[in-house]
Amino acid sequence: MFSKIKDIFAKRNKELRTRILFTLMCLAIFIIGTNVRIPGTTENNNLGFLELLNLMSGGSLKSFSIFALGVMPYITATIITQLLQMDIIPYFSELSKEGPVGRRKINQITRYVGIAFAFIQGYAFSYAFLGNASSFDYLYVAVILTAGTAFCLWLGDQITQKGIGNGISLMIMAGIISTLPTTFIASFNEFIVFSGTTLEII
Repeated sequence: MFSKIKDIFAKRNKELRTRILFTLMCLAIFIIGTNVRIPGTTENNNLGFLELLNLMSGGSLKSFSIFALGVMPYITATIITQLLQMDIIPYFSELSKEGPVGRRKINQITRYVGIAFAFIQGYAFSYAFLGNASSFDYLYVAVILTAGTAFCLWLGDQITQKGIGNGISLMIMAGIISTLPTTFIASFNEFIVFSGTTLEII
């Protein structure tokens, strides 16, 4: 295993090394973005059933960052377009049979639908997080969240084309891994109590 890792840094593998560094740089940008909070918003510690979405977005939903939605609207759009290809809508069924050209059109439609979902979800989340605010504030936050999702999709495409692996999948994985330390600490504090010199497990 160590010999294979060593081969990555060999001179003959310059392109592979460049791809790995590019992927790491893009993932670092994604992690930084998950910690940039939208101006005028506060952290929400009571997410309820949205905790899973918060986990997959790298904890950005709890802090209500510019990447709070992540790539989840695109994942939702992908599931819907795949269902529509099962002879539900003839147009999508025909596209799925046209080969690479049809897949390219489906991918384009999926992105448009994903952006539309991002705006709808962004508006709903802005209403939930901001509470009693003006319609302009809701629209302002929704546009920022939609732009964040669009940037995440673009970043994922760059990783797929110029890096290694599937960009969208890697960003989801990076989001989950980035929340692991916080999750472990919270679980430790929740289930293990120190009383004096005695350690008690709840």
